[in-house]
Amino acid sequence: MSTQGKLTLRNYRCFDWENPAVLEFGNGFTAFVGPNNSGKSAALRSVYELRNLFGNFIGLVGQNAGFQPQGTTDVAELSNDSDPTKFQCEIEITEYERPQPNHASIAIAVTLECRNQLVTIIKIKAISHTGEFVQYDGPPTQQGIVSINATRVGWPYPNGPIDLTDLNNFAGELYRSKYFPAFRNAINEGASNYYDLPVGTALVATWDQWKAGSLRSQKIAISRVEDEIAALLGFKSLQINADQSGKTLDINIDGRPQKLYEVGAGVAQLIIVLAAALVHKPPYILIDEPELSLHPALQLSFLATLGSYATKGLLYSTHSISLARSTAQRIYAVKKIKNGSSKMHPFGDNVINFGSWLGELSYSSRVDLGCEGLLLVEGPTDVLFFQEFLRKIQKDHKYVLMQLGGSSLINAGVAQHLSELHRIIDPSKIRVFIDSEKESVDAPLAADRVAFVNECNKIGIKVQVSERRATENYFERNGIQKALMSTEYKPLEHYQKLKDAPKHWHKSNNWRIARETEFKDIEKTDLGQFLLSL
Repeated sequence: MSTQGKLTLRNYRCFDWENPAVLEFGNGFTAFVGPNNSGKSAALRSVYELRNLFGNFIGLVGQNAGFQPQGTTDVAELSNDSDPTKFQCEIEITEYERPQPNHASIAIAVTLECRNQLVTIIKIKAISHTGEFVQYDGPPTQQGIVSINATRVGWPYPNGPIDLTDLNNFAGELYRSKYFPAFRNAINEGASNYYDLPVGTALVATWDQWKAGSLRSQKIAISRVEDEIAALLGFKSLQINADQSGKTLDINIDGRPQKLYEVGAGVAQLIIVLAAALVHKPPYILIDEPELSLHPALQLSFLATLGSYATKGLLYSTHSISLARSTAQRIYAVKKIKNGSSKMHPFGDNVINFGSWLGELSYSSRVDLGCEGLLLVEGPTDVLFFQEFLRKIQKDHKYVLMQLGGSSLINAGVAQHLSELHRIIDPSKIRVFIDSEKESVDAPLAADRVAFVNECNKIGIKVQVSERRATENYFERNGIQKALMSTEYKPLEHYQKLKDAPKHWHKSNNWRIARETEFKDIEKTDLGQFLLSL
């Protein structure tokens, strides 16, 4: 079943009753963009603060039960100043297996009373595939409104129980998710866990335990972190060990020993965050400002690596609109609207401005560091897909990756945007790869894609159209099954639509599959030859 989860918070911290915080959980990345002190961190941190609620969310339905937030002793801190008495939390899942309007959804909303720290159910609603709508409003009149039978959780209803099992599972995923704050200092003596990160001497002790302990899984995890960081930063070898004093880490880079405080904040945060994420393997990772202390050329690689350690998805706050545009399937803008209150809404800036995008991606500074050109691909899932394969052939720092915004620009209308690029960058340094979307080997290329290719050719931009239908049609069995952790998934035929596969995956998982695919599996294809030609 393909599901998407949503967490809605009303009157929570800087989000008042009329302007709730909305966090979407699903495959791929969700980005929150906004200025300092706008509420981005407060929204992400809610998953940490409400963890004790999510751990027993269904069990609390139908009864007034106590609740203690995590990270604060006073639950009143969590409510907005406009109404310090309570706040509301609603979790919802939607099943997208069928086309609209036949999505099925289930939601439960609870009010948390700050004065007596009680949780009270205020609403249960469910919409079936057939469109039947059921809603329960108001405080419960009796205990035991929810029945639990083995692994199935149901809410009694005259026409049969409403199955809350998937909603309960989503609440459990929120409970197991991890929040990594923006402050990621590893060397403060005497520190302990900071939210879900071991920092300071606690990190050193934890690292030593993981690496020198008896658990094989932790040793493998640490070895993988060392390999991942070495690959990200271009080191031939990297070893990280707790030093003899237990106060810092010894870092050996390409045979040269250094202390953690000598290698810089960027390397230090890579060690802290990737180690914590890989050992915990949470369903979702929530992180503030992943771009901190990292050059733009490394930000995308770090985010993709971190996202690979979450079994479901990654949510992050950022000041970098370009990073959000490059990676996120869902983008929210967060801004202050008045003193003490903020507003969150889907990012609505659909104006294409390649010049601004290149500036945001720090293209000119990356040229000075060896970048050789610009690679344009279809959409955000393709950015991460190509980034993974470029890493495998050590070309990930040679090209700035930028998306075309899906099919919206793959037509003759791209001409004005290409002219804009032409003024900024030599067309010979721009390469483009788009899907053919052909249904058979003999099928003609669609007219809008032919027009796009023609416009590119007019100003000397090289375009390659895939021989197969789309990027996902190049995957082999091993990469698919390893990334999706199931032998039920099979490779697509060369011109088969992803949605037509008997067991299909979400397109946002393409980059995960690319990560687990060996380059030799695609090397002899037109895609592989294109990448080698860059």
